[in-house]
This record gives sequence, C-alpha cells and structure tokens, in this order.
Amino acid sequence: MAHHDFEPRLAIPGRGAVALPELAGTLSVRERDLADAERDFGGHVHRRPLAVAFPATAVDVAALVRFGRTHGIPVVARGAGHSVDGQALTGAGIVIDMSTLGGVRPFGPDRISVDAGARWRAVVEATLRTGTVPPVLPDYLDLSVGGLLSTGGFGGASHRCGSQADNVHDLDVVTPDGELVTCSPTSDAALFDAVRGTQGRHGIITRATVALTRAPAKVRRHRLTYHDLGAYLGDQRRLVDELRFDHVDGQAQYVDGRWRFVLEAVSPQSPLIDDLRHESAEVVEATYREFLDRIQPIEAQLRATGSWYHPHPRANVLLPGKHAETVLAEAFSELTPEMLGVGGSVLLYLFPTARVSAPQVPTARDPYTVLFGVQRTAPPGDSVTLQRMREANAALHATARRLGGASYAYPLGVTDAQAA
Repeated sequence: MAHHDFEPRLAIPGRGAVALPELAGTLSVRERDLADAERDFGGHVHRRPLAVAFPATAVDVAALVRFGRTHGIPVVARGAGHSVDGQALTGAGIVIDMSTLGGVRPFGPDRISVDAGARWRAVVEATLRTGTVPPVLPDYLDLSVGGLLSTGGFGGASHRCGSQADNVHDLDVVTPDGELVTCSPTSDAALFDAVRGTQGRHGIITRATVALTRAPAKVRRHRLTYHDLGAYLGDQRRLVDELRFDHVDGQAQYVDGRWRFVLEAVSPQSPLIDDLRHESAEVVEATYREFLDRIQPIEAQLRATGSWYHPHPRANVLLPGKHAETVLAEAFSELTPEMLGVGGSVLLYLFPTARVSAPQVPTARDPYTVLFGVQRTAPPGDSVTLQRMREANAALHATARRLGGASYAYPLGVTDAQAA
C-alpha cells in the first residue's frame, strides 16, 4: 500500500485537494524535504515544490509523470542535486528524488546495469572489484548516473570515447506521457537518441546499461604547466590527436598575479612529453582508484572552509576550436579572482567533436570542441557580486552560441536575460 506523509491527497493551487496515485514509494510534503528540494548545488535559484516523491520503482516515476500530466503540474527528476542553474527544481510541482533508485545490478565483463539514482562512485566501487571501469567518467564521482547521461557527460577520456552518453547500451525511460520504455540503438532508437543530452526534456532516465572497459592498476599523472595559452591549447590538441594518453584534461589557475594553465595527461605508461612546449612538468604515480577519486580531497577542503555551501553560479560552455584561443584570451583578461570567488576553479580541455556520436549531446560546430568551465563561488549574502557573476555567465553563454559553440548543462529554453 502506498505511503504518503500527512494526506493521500495533494493540494494543487487553483484545483483544491487531488487524490494521489498509488505508489510503492513515498510522497512527502514535510518542510525538511520541501526545503531540500527547493535549491540545488548552485544555490542561487530557488523554486519550492508542492511535494517531493521518493520512488521505490520506475513504475512510481511513471505514475507520477502521468499524475502531473493529468493535473497540469510540472514533474522533474532530481539526481544528486548538483545542477547549478535550477535545472532539477520546480515551483508548484513535484520533484522526484531519484536517490531511492540507486541499485547496481549484476553485470557481465563489458557492461553493468545501474539505476539512474546511483552515484558514479557506487558504479566504480562495483566494477573495480573485477578490474573494469566505464570508459568515460566525470571528475566528480558523486554525480548521479541518470543526471549525467541526461546532460551528456564529458571527461578526460572524451578525446578517445566521447561522452558518457555515448557509452551506454540501453536505457529505461519514462516518457512525457508516463510510459515506461526500454530503448537502445536497435529498439526505439529515436527515444534513445532523444533523451541523451537533453536534460529530461524527452523523458526521465530510470536505468542504464553502462559499457565497461579494462581498468589499469596504477597510472602516471603528468601535470604540465604553461603560461602561454596558445602553446597549452596546441599541446592539448596534439596529445588528443595522437592518443598518447588515456586521459587528458586541464585547468587554469591564477597564481602570482597571472593565469597559468595546467595540462593533466594520465596513462599507465609514461609516453613522450619532451617534444611539448610546457614550462615545467611533474609526474606522480597513483593507484587508479586514487586517481578516480582525486576530487575528494578538494571537496573535503571546500567543505571545511565553508565554500562548498556558498552559491555557485557556474558557466560551462563548449567553444569551437577555431575561435577558442581568441575567446579564452579575452575571458581570462577579464576574469579576476574576485569574479571567480574563493574556492572557484576553471576547467579547460578539448576533444575531437566527432568522438561524440549521441546526436543531442551538445558540441561545437567545429572539428574540435573546447570545454571551458568557469566554476564560480559567490560570497554568501553578496547579491551584487552574485548578479555580476550571473551576467558574466550569460554573456559567455551568448558568445559561445554566437560563434557556433553551445551551452552545456544550461536550463533549456531559458534566454540570456532570464538566466541573468
């Protein structure tokens, strides 16, 4: 029998109390659950739902979507809550907390079946026991599987294997009509293509069969430092073209009054780097598990300083390779430590656009897509700085789209003015 907090009916503005569908899970109107669901990691967009659902099965998700459609109220899925612009929030609707669908099922040598609410950390913990790993992983393992597949998902292996969304065999999806469907490249391929990379617009992913590949025991992390942006981008492009390393990504850091660029290239071996134009190099050996969890110490530090809990008005854009250096040079000339914020960071790496085959995953209209992520942190209670950051983000998104790039993990259908 279904369990609902307080009443088996939901009060809908203008409609009165409406009987809820039968659920195996729960639907809550408790203040604590509503407060948790009205904000995301970004912390600068707030929308209070009518209720929060905790489904026991994908059938519950389908029932809630049909309920929302019947009564004209929005229903959105929330994975780990790490969106930054309110993508998983809804006002006067129902938030489905997918964390209760977190199962990791028995798997074969080349794939694993995972509920959409599971974190990538749980996937990795299961697969590494058999010496396997998904081909592409996010930097941060505590994102949900469904959430990342719904945005596309890029990582340091994207220059070899595309996005996370390119590395799934099939999906269970609840369509906007509330139908639970299994789709794949050979069964309902149109839906399979539509839901990957479109942030829930064409359905809610409830389960995925994720591809696996062999995992190394240890890796060597090469950290190459540059002050010349052109040399940095050129060397990154060379490494991804030649496939010298398994993992290639990068960051920009503001040190001693100027920007420097750090190229991280990772492989079980130590490929040649003497022909590159870096100014300094550091090579560190680590277990593969340590490497995959490299963000955890940074997260612990941000939590300890409090920065983790401050607003995060971030901007992630995908720039065309031919325009990247010009756009980036201008962006870095204007990006001050104050406009990045305490604990903020900048992601900067590229991959061949053709590696991404999922048709709805955003990329640039260029042979190379350059991911530029300005991970800002706003001072708490400083509405002026927050607004300036949001306006700078909106301008960056507009520039990227104007030049043939794209916004990444950005609210669909939101204009620049609305975003600011």
